[in-house]
Amino acid sequence: MTLIGGLVFYALIVELSYVLDGIGVTSTATIGAVSAVGSIATAVGAFVFGRVARLGPAVTVPAAFAFSGVGLVGLAMGTSVPLVVAGAVVTGFGNGLLLPAMLTWALGSLGVEQRGRATGMWTSALFVGQFVCPLVVLALAGAIGGLPAALVVLGVVALAVAAGVRLARPAP
Repeated sequence: MTLIGGLVFYALIVELSYVLDGIGVTSTATIGAVSAVGSIATAVGAFVFGRVARLGPAVTVPAAFAFSGVGLVGLAMGTSVPLVVAGAVVTGFGNGLLLPAMLTWALGSLGVEQRGRATGMWTSALFVGQFVCPLVVLALAGAIGGLPAALVVLGVVALAVAAGVRLARPAP
C-alpha cells in the first residue's frame, strides 16, 4: 500500500510541470506558482489530518486516496491553468492526508519495540514509490497515449485503493 501511496504522492510533484507544458504554459513563473499552490494544499491536508485522525485509518486512508485520485483525474483533464490548479489543489490536499494516514495505519497496531524497524520498512516502500513514479507514468504514457491518460489511470488506481481499503476496513 505504501509503495502505491508513494507513487500517487509523487505524481503531482513530478508531473505537474509537464501537464502545464502540455496545455501550452511555458512561463517558469506560472509553473512555479502552480507548484507552490499544490504544495500549500499538501500542507493544509497534513494540518487537517491532525483534526480528522480520530476517525482512524478506516476513514482517513480511503479519504486520502480518494482526494488524490480525484485530483489526479482532474489534473489530467485540465485544459486551462485554473482547471490544472484545481486538480493540483485537490491532489495536494489528498497527498497531505495520505502520508500521515498511511503511517498511522502501518504503525498503529505495533508495539513500541517494533515501530523503529516498521518505520524504516515503511519509509523504504515510500521511497521506492517515489523512484518508480516517473518510470511508471512514462511507461503508461507510452503504452496508452500520453501523460493525461497515464494520470487518469493512476487516479483510477488511487480511487480503487480507496474503495478497497474502505470495503476491507469499514469504519466502526
